[in-house]
Amino acid sequence: MTHGFGTRTTFRLALAGCLLSSLGGGTSWAQSLGDIQTAKAGETAIPAPDPMLGDGGTGPFYQWDGAIPNGPPQIIKIERFQSKHALAEAALSERIMYTSLGGPDGKQPIIVTGAVYLPKGPKPAGGWPIIAWAHGTVGLPDTCAPSFNGWSARDVEYLNNWLRQGYAVVASDYEGMGTNGPHPYMISRSAAVGTLHAVLAAQPRYPLSNNVVIVGQSQGAHTAANSGLIQQEVAPSIKLRGVVLTGWPGTMEMPALRMDQYDPWSVFYMRALPTYAAIDPDFRPESVLTPEGRKTYETFLAGCGSAATRTFMARGPVVNTLFTRDITPLETRAQPLRAYPPLRFKVPVFLGIGLADEQTFPRPTFDAAKRACALGSNIAIHMYPGFNHAGTVLRSQEDSLGWVKAVFGGKNPKGQCEKAVFPNE
Repeated sequence: MTHGFGTRTTFRLALAGCLLSSLGGGTSWAQSLGDIQTAKAGETAIPAPDPMLGDGGTGPFYQWDGAIPNGPPQIIKIERFQSKHALAEAALSERIMYTSLGGPDGKQPIIVTGAVYLPKGPKPAGGWPIIAWAHGTVGLPDTCAPSFNGWSARDVEYLNNWLRQGYAVVASDYEGMGTNGPHPYMISRSAAVGTLHAVLAAQPRYPLSNNVVIVGQSQGAHTAANSGLIQQEVAPSIKLRGVVLTGWPGTMEMPALRMDQYDPWSVFYMRALPTYAAIDPDFRPESVLTPEGRKTYETFLAGCGSAATRTFMARGPVVNTLFTRDITPLETRAQPLRAYPPLRFKVPVFLGIGLADEQTFPRPTFDAAKRACALGSNIAIHMYPGFNHAGTVLRSQEDSLGWVKAVFGGKNPKGQCEKAVFPNE
C-alpha cells in the first residue's frame, strides 16, 4: 500500500473501518433512578420511539417525558454505574443525560446520554484536565450506546490508561444513540457538537478544569477532528489543548451505487438509513426496502458490534434485491454534511496511523494529514508498521500519553509535517 487508491477503493476501506471497529457487545447495566436530577422545563419534547430507527430497549434512564430545557448544555439526569461496570481506575463513574442541539438543521434542542469518569487521587487546583472521548462505531440500535452496553476490553484499557494519568474522561454516546430519534451516523456536526456539549454540561456538575484534549478512534476520529475544527464556534469557553486521532477516515467521498451487482458500498447505505431519516424526517427506511432488504436491515437492528456487517459482506447481495430504487440521491444529500471543514486545526494534533490497518487505509489518512499540514496545521504523524486498525489504538497510546502531558502543560510539540514521508515512497 505504497501508492494512492481510487475513490471507490479508498472510501470502501475507510467506511469498513468505521463499520467494523465496533466497541463490541456487553451486558446491559441495571437501571437505578435514585440519583436523577431534573431541570426546568423548556418547550421541546423528544420524539416518540421508532423501532425502525433502532429506538428502544435501554430502560427508564434513557427516557425523558417532559420538555427539553432551553439554554446552555446542562445535565438533567445522573446515575451511578454499578461497580462491575465502572472503570477500575475511576474514583467515580456515572451515566449522564444532558441537553444539546441537533435535528435536521443542527439547531433543535435534543437530549443526549454519555458518561463521566473521574480519576483517583487528590483533585488538582483548578479541577481535573479533561479527555473528551469520541468512540468508534458501536452498532445501529440504541442498546449499543456505550453508556448502556459498555466498552470493549480494548477501550476499557485505553480509558483506564488516561484516568491513571490524572485525567477525567467525558464520553458522549452521540445524538440518537441510547435515546429516541435517529442516529446521524458520520454526520460531522452532530457528533462534534454532542462531544463538545458533553464537556460543557459536565463542567458545572463535576470538579473539572477548562483544559481539554479531544481523543477519537475510527468513527470517533471523524468526530474528534470535526470537534477540534468547530470548537471555537461551538464551545469557545473551552481551552482546547490538542486532538488525538487513530483510525482516522481522511476522506468522506462516496460514489453512486451499482444497482445490478453486489456493491460493497451498499452495506454503508443499509447502515445509513436512519441517517437519511435524521436529515429528512419524512423519509422512512421501509419505503426503499424490498422484502429481502427489510429482512437484511432488521439484522442490523437486532444487535451491536460488526456481526451484521460481516455477514452482509460475506453474502454479497445484489443491490437491486435490497432496495426498490437507487438511493444514491439520499447519500448525495448527506455528503456535504459528512465532509470536514477545511483541515486547518488551531491546536496541535497527534495522529496514529497503523500501516497494517485493514479497515481505514493508511495512505488516504496520511494524505489528509499532509493536506492539513499545507493549511498550517501542526500534526505529529506517527506510523506503526505491522499494526492494524484495532491494534494501533493501544500501541499509539504509548506515544500519545507523553504528547498529551506536554499539551496539557502548555507546550506545543512540533509535528512532522515537513519531514513525514509515507513508507517506500
